[in-house]
Order: sequence, then structure tokens, then C-alpha cells
Amino acid sequence: MNAHMIIFLILAIAAITGAVFIIALKKISHRLVSMAFSFLAVAGIYFLLRAEFIGIIQIMVYVGAITILFIFGMMMTDHRNVQFAGDPRKAHKAISFIGVTGLLGVLLYGILGMDLPANEEHYVGTAEQLGLVLYGNYLIAFLAVGFLLTAALVGAIVIARKEAD
Repeated sequence: MNAHMIIFLILAIAAITGAVFIIALKKISHRLVSMAFSFLAVAGIYFLLRAEFIGIIQIMVYVGAITILFIFGMMMTDHRNVQFAGDPRKAHKAISFIGVTGLLGVLLYGILGMDLPANEEHYVGTAEQLGLVLYGNYLIAFLAVGFLLTAALVGAIVIARKEAD
């Protein structure tokens, strides 16, 4: 097992732990911190895969913007009176824990047992190369996605204005 695999396993466990804490914790503020922690671990996995541009975008968009958006939503709502569903029976918790542990064991066995060839060739993917591909080969698809998102935004504004009136 090399250093990349150890770092990957640490980051993967950190991302999974953050995701479990998002579900398990009671306070919304604690959930937001664990969500940001999970997003940072995913960004670390992107950096490990030599996809630095996507890692930076992950940090800027998800850790920065989405987490701040949730914090604003938390501040604007009355979240103190929110009651979550009661705890499931202990049998359900035990069965879920056994199932998740079994799935984790199978996944770790598969990941650690893989015999991948060593790839010493370094991938050089800069933002300039990504921009050339995006605005070259995939320009029409990029514009179509932009128009689709703009139409969805306008539709959401129209629906929100009709409900406000």
C-alpha cells in the first residue's frame, strides 16, 4: 500500500464520517460544520487525483457558497422549534449498522484488493486546457446548459412572484 492509497483512505473516511455526522447530529449548526468538513475531504480527494481545478472549484462553490447559503437559511428561519422524527427502534439501528458495516467491508476489500497498474505519467490539466476544450469542442453544449439554467431561474422567479401575489 503506497502513500496515495493511505491518503485516499484517510480522506474517504473523513468524507464518510462528515456525511454520517450530517445525518446523526441534532443541531443544524453542527450539521453545517460537518457538511463543510465533508466537502473539504472531497476536495482533498480531487487534489489527490491531480484535478486541482476541480478541487479549487469544489472549495469555492461547495465549501464557500453552498455552506454560506445554508448558514443564511439557518439564520433566516426559526430552526429552534424544528423536531425531527423520533428515534427508530433499536433493532432498526442494529440492522442498519450491520448493513453499513458489511457494505464498508466489501468496498474496502474491493478497493484494497485491486491490482492497478502504476501510472507514472503525470496528467497536466490546467484551467487553460479546460477552457480550450470547454469553449472549443463543447461550446454548443456549454451554451445549451447556460440557456437551460437561465430559463429555470426565470421560471422559478415567475412562480415565486405568482405565489407572493
